[in-house]
Amino acid sequence: MRLSLVGALGASVGLCALAACVPADEALRLGSVQFSFRVSERTQEGVDATETLDGWSIRFERTVLGFKTMTIGQIGVPDVCSYRGRGAESDIVFDPRFGAVQTFNGIQPVECPDVGIIFGPPGAETTLGAGVTSKDLVDLASGVPAHAIIEAVASREALGSREPETLRIVLRFDSTRTSTRFGGCRAAARGVRVLEGERDQVSVRLAAEHLFRDAIAPGSGLRVEPFALAGRNGDGDDVVTMAELDGLRLNRIPFGGDYQIPNGISTDTFGDYVRVLFRFAFMFRNEDGLCVGNEPGSEEGGQAPPEP
Repeated sequence: MRLSLVGALGASVGLCALAACVPADEALRLGSVQFSFRVSERTQEGVDATETLDGWSIRFERTVLGFKTMTIGQIGVPDVCSYRGRGAESDIVFDPRFGAVQTFNGIQPVECPDVGIIFGPPGAETTLGAGVTSKDLVDLASGVPAHAIIEAVASREALGSREPETLRIVLRFDSTRTSTRFGGCRAAARGVRVLEGERDQVSVRLAAEHLFRDAIAPGSGLRVEPFALAGRNGDGDDVVTMAELDGLRLNRIPFGGDYQIPNGISTDTFGDYVRVLFRFAFMFRNEDGLCVGNEPGSEEGGQAPPEP
């Protein structure tokens, strides 16, 4: 899979012009940034029943993303740092459990505080990356186009008179109602710092377990029972879909937690809530880092989630 890129053409031309003015023995040493896409440890290994508030375990069986590009910049100062990459051949659909890499080469040393991600549904030139098949591409493109599909199997053991339960949860995030642009990527500091002669290795991880948080705030507990309730209120089979989540009002969830959307209304659905959680599902560099999704329809990344 090829996702290696070079900086923007305009920046490259300007850089060449600048380098021409520098004696050969004092030539500028350029740097680079490499973004590696992976998943969190919990998404890879699963969530144990002891790690949820209601005794369900979670195993993630499918993670598919429609990826367009990373962006590197400094808002308001485009001449200093402005790089918007693109796949060497096209956009790509891939499974982050298998990884993907995008590299920006030939960048003048500079601090670029505004790093972002752009996702989107597949198009005519989209290629298949690691871990996916043509079926994944079709599933994203069919109906209302989507840019992410996450499937999980949740299980709960028998306890007392309760029967053991198994639930398949299929979350398809359409690009009309779900964040496609993520910005403000930060860990200890915002963005990236390009150093001469060095490559900044940056990890971006999908934390699918965040979609099970019982509050928008970071560090909230994980809970599966609202998904089971949505399924029971739907067609009653063992597969829970986004359509069934959209049939459950937040004010009808009785299991504790803080199932509210900031600035939301009483008729918001559990599907709305999970789509908001998707805005905070990408970690930057480490578990404390974050890239924040935009409000659907907005061109910019969003604000950090509220603190507990």
